[in-house]
Amino acid sequence: MSSELTVKLQAIENRLDVLERKRYQCPKGTDVDDSMRRAREDTEKRGIYSAKWKWVPESYYSWPLSKRAKCLGASSVGMLCKSLLMENKPAPSDGKDPTNPKFVLVVIQYAATLDTRKLANAIRSLRPVVKDRLDYSQFDFRVASPEDNDRLTGYKFNSVTPFGMASGQTIPVILTEDVVPLSFLWMGGGHVHLKLGMAVCDFSKATKAIVADISQPRSGASDEVDDDPHDLADCK
Repeated sequence: MSSELTVKLQAIENRLDVLERKRYQCPKGTDVDDSMRRAREDTEKRGIYSAKWKWVPESYYSWPLSKRAKCLGASSVGMLCKSLLMENKPAPSDGKDPTNPKFVLVVIQYAATLDTRKLANAIRSLRPVVKDRLDYSQFDFRVASPEDNDRLTGYKFNSVTPFGMASGQTIPVILTEDVVPLSFLWMGGGHVHLKLGMAVCDFSKATKAIVADISQPRSGASDEVDDDPHDLADCK
């Protein structure tokens, strides 16, 4: 390949990179990676027209929930959610029984804490006949190891989303029922500083989520978004 052709191809590649970064509205110094592409492409493939993408600054996770909500344009801190990959230690590893999954992805509010007893109830209810339901001794939910999280979701901490997960396996999604009345939720978007928001009804339809009571309110948490004018100059 001639040096002239190499230069032209490099120029084309650089131009494509610029266009992709513009499409993703990447902050200065941030490149589009495979995780971001998977999340965006899967969301678009599913035709989720209510989807919104929002970059947040590096200081975002040090802010109180009220300021995070204001940054995202959320009317309630209850709309702010996180996705946690949970492993049921006693469950068989083969994953052949859909009513007794080894891993589940729970989506709960930041203003709440996961109640594993309630999570077990949600899984037990997958068997409609009461006498066939698993005993509570068959449940021991723990946060999945970083290795399993990376292998199954393909996303790092604070960037996990149910969309575009890397493994291709069908992992049940359990959505807290407390977010349903709020109509909209925000979650990780495939990058630690990229958030994805959408209508709850679109989320539930796209992920076939099991909506259940799986959490407890976090002590001291408030649903109110503080009207005090925090400095949000770095949250555009």
